[in-house]
Amino acid sequence: MEPYKSMRAVKITLVASLLSVKLSAGLAGQMREEKGGDKYYEKWLNQEVVYIITDDERSVFSKLRTPEEKDAFIEQFWQRRATTPNRDANETKIEHYRRIAYANDKFGSGIPGWKTDRGRIYIMFGEPAEIEDHAGGENYYRKPNEGGGRTNVYPFQVWRYRHIDGIGDDIEVEFVDQSWTGLYKLSMNPWDKDLLLNVDGAGETNAERLGLAKREYRPGLHPGNLNNTSLMTRYGMHLKDTPFERMLQYFNLQRPPVIRQKELQTAVQTRVSYNMLPFHYGTSYIYIEPQKVLVPITLEIDNADLAYAREGNFYKARVGLYGAVTALNGRIAAEFEDSIASEYSAEFFPQGRLQKSMYQKHVLLPTGIYKLDFVVKDLGSGNISTLSTSLNVPKLPEQSLSSSPLILAKVLQPMDTFPEAPQTFVLGDLKVVPNISRVFKTADHLNIYFQVYHASLDPSRSRPRLVTVYSIFSGDKLVSQLTDAAGTSLEYASELRAVMARRLELQRLTPGKYRLRVEVIDSISGQSTSQETSFEIVAP
Repeated sequence: MEPYKSMRAVKITLVASLLSVKLSAGLAGQMREEKGGDKYYEKWLNQEVVYIITDDERSVFSKLRTPEEKDAFIEQFWQRRATTPNRDANETKIEHYRRIAYANDKFGSGIPGWKTDRGRIYIMFGEPAEIEDHAGGENYYRKPNEGGGRTNVYPFQVWRYRHIDGIGDDIEVEFVDQSWTGLYKLSMNPWDKDLLLNVDGAGETNAERLGLAKREYRPGLHPGNLNNTSLMTRYGMHLKDTPFERMLQYFNLQRPPVIRQKELQTAVQTRVSYNMLPFHYGTSYIYIEPQKVLVPITLEIDNADLAYAREGNFYKARVGLYGAVTALNGRIAAEFEDSIASEYSAEFFPQGRLQKSMYQKHVLLPTGIYKLDFVVKDLGSGNISTLSTSLNVPKLPEQSLSSSPLILAKVLQPMDTFPEAPQTFVLGDLKVVPNISRVFKTADHLNIYFQVYHASLDPSRSRPRLVTVYSIFSGDKLVSQLTDAAGTSLEYASELRAVMARRLELQRLTPGKYRLRVEVIDSISGQSTSQETSFEIVAP
């Protein structure tokens, strides 16, 4: 992207330790001619290995200049994916290109097979252990965990993998062809395949046919209902069918397969020093597994600091940004590049200048200590700002009750519709827009989101019994306290996590600085955990 290039108009030092590949000038020239020069490397990067190359590998490859460097990198690329190093890299490569050929032969539909969702999953993870095929669209008897009952469906397939490294065991991937063209798309919503979903009185589940449930209560159709344990039981849902778990699986399926030899033997060093465009940022962490963490990184910029240009009846501003998360060994763990657009009509531009522009990126990291770097540029004025800070993601204590940091949010609400893919500011089935400054007005609500880990489950309800105490302090003085003994803060629960959400009134508090303490007590195990954060209330 062009914004990224301009942000990197600074000294970039690339240090690459490559395998010893000796090519004579004549042989190298012959290979480049056969490969077609730069087009060969562009095709290799953006088509042949687009699904299996990691972000840091792509970043390093884009900085290589000579064909000899690129050829050496490609050789290393396949060697890192070899089952047995130095022995079968070629077999790994041959299998990969066989998968591409198979995808093009079997999955094409208006676009090449390798570009389709089925082609991508096949290329990345290989042939599934089992395929459940409903290619014709037909009368379909739902499985018990889908609610039972008979309906009509779009053409769909379910691919089952016994194990996928980095994702888990017993993985089911569902594809649905709602266009009836043979173009199957990866589905997050278990109801996507239901042709009669919006037809009243048709395609009822067993519970609906018996009058025990209503269509609008189907888990996943209206995500807010999913957290009702009785509904989940009534529909016989598996844990992996819930929106949060399906979102995690969808997110994981987008990442390149696990590399057997992870070290790239390369390092990229970028030095920048600007500070002209103020911005604020916030991070949190949510455990996917005990040592794997989803880290939402949020940026916020005051519109008043942006250079808007008038185009017709609209005022427009655009910000380019680049971010990198680097491990202590210098390896880039995550890298992203994007832009923020801000646009207002002339009528609303004065009010828009008083608002803020926000951006969020979710990165998946192993627990550990990292360096987080940002470069942010106003593409209108050219103003640039940078940030370099540490990011500490601690390990989740085994079997001990613990919690994620508290997220104080501007917006905390159930999604109106089930998202087709992971979205910005969405965690599971909740929209969570962080309040980075943690400044609220007396008329606002204090929205609180966090997760609790390793809570004991009540076998009779498949839910934990948690007592949550919300305490607000002004200095050392307790000024407000709410005890939730009924568990109304609990949005969703599994063996690992309990998703908690709460809205507190602020009207009785005067402007000033406060401290929020949230304590969670497990009534079954007797364990407790707590988290604190500060916030401020200002007059309207």
